[in-house]
Amino acid sequence: MEQLLVSHWHKNTRYEIQSIGGMEYIVPCEYGSVYDPIKNENNMMTDALNLGKYLTENNLGQNEMVLDFVHEYGLLGIMPDIAGSDIGRNERVIVRDNIFVESGTVEVNEFAKQFFPLDNVDILDKINNKGKLRLNYRSPIYSTMFLRKYRYCEPLDWVKKYFKYLYSFTIKESKLPEFLPPRLTYKIDDRNGLNLLCEYDSLKAMIDFAFAKAVTNDKKPIRSCKHCEKLFYATDIRSEFCSARCRNQYNVYKSRAKH
Repeated sequence: MEQLLVSHWHKNTRYEIQSIGGMEYIVPCEYGSVYDPIKNENNMMTDALNLGKYLTENNLGQNEMVLDFVHEYGLLGIMPDIAGSDIGRNERVIVRDNIFVESGTVEVNEFAKQFFPLDNVDILDKINNKGKLRLNYRSPIYSTMFLRKYRYCEPLDWVKKYFKYLYSFTIKESKLPEFLPPRLTYKIDDRNGLNLLCEYDSLKAMIDFAFAKAVTNDKKPIRSCKHCEKLFYATDIRSEFCSARCRNQYNVYKSRAKH
């Protein structure tokens, strides 16, 4: 696993929630930058779990919490995650099993309208006729998603649904066999020696795979902090607290209780 590399992900500088056609979307407002989330995949995954926990248990401040996550990591990449590998190469796209919409086949531009509600994007034209759109060894659809000219958006309710879905598996572990696997592609890369390059098509796939690795780890690294109950990834099997601060506060309160 040490040789598993990842292509980078894009996040915008700022996002906001807009109502478009009767549906609320998370919309990018300023073009951002590319970064490598795999370097911090376990923190990203536990942040996603804690957001799911909050959305499940609280009704206030949900939109602000979701925007905080998106500003930190970017949008989930739901469009490529639920699409079959033929997106952009045929007039119809296969929609794989997912938690957002029914699976099956749909006209490719009709599918794209769900994620480009502010732009008239012709996926077939942009991919088939504009070969130069390929970015940093990523798939053509990734390049279309993050061109400055277009605004890739995601339905707010779908994003919330994903975080609550992910968190639900920490409540009831018996559900884990029902966890939908992420869509991953890989190749052997030789630019810096031979490495396995895992080309995630979405941030969601990175989170899903990090979660799948954690819950199948015999050391059970996903823990609930003994003090604040926040979920965290334990790098030490003895860890009971998410931070030194929580450990110290727990010990202080415990000491006071004895007097």
